[in-house]
Amino acid sequence: MSNIHRFTGSAPQEEFAWEGVSPVEINTPDVHGIIKHVLVGPDDGAPTFVIRYFQVPINESTFDHQHPHEHGMVILHGKARLMINQEFHELGPLDSVFVSGNDRHQLVNIGDSTLGFLCVIPKIEE
Repeated sequence: MSNIHRFTGSAPQEEFAWEGVSPVEINTPDVHGIIKHVLVGPDDGAPTFVIRYFQVPINESTFDHQHPHEHGMVILHGKARLMINQEFHELGPLDSVFVSGNDRHQLVNIGDSTLGFLCVIPKIEE
């Protein structure tokens, strides 16, 4: 069944929120204060993909990692330095990225405000 999560935040500020979507904070030895919202995914009955929104605090980064699946990202607000394998790129609002499967990648917030981006991945069986 189709599903809608109406935006309840206050763009373009950094208060991004959606009805029925609970944010999850990610804190590990490698990443700190990352907020993840699953906007479309298994709970919505999406059979093949997941759309997520991430917030990265100032001077923090996402995981430095690689995996077999590709994904797409769109920067909504803030500034990022993107590492793909051995190359680095600066990104800003509305820049989009395709990351091929098995490419090592990481986003670092290089701006003076929270970095926010959408990330689309295939549904992964766990």
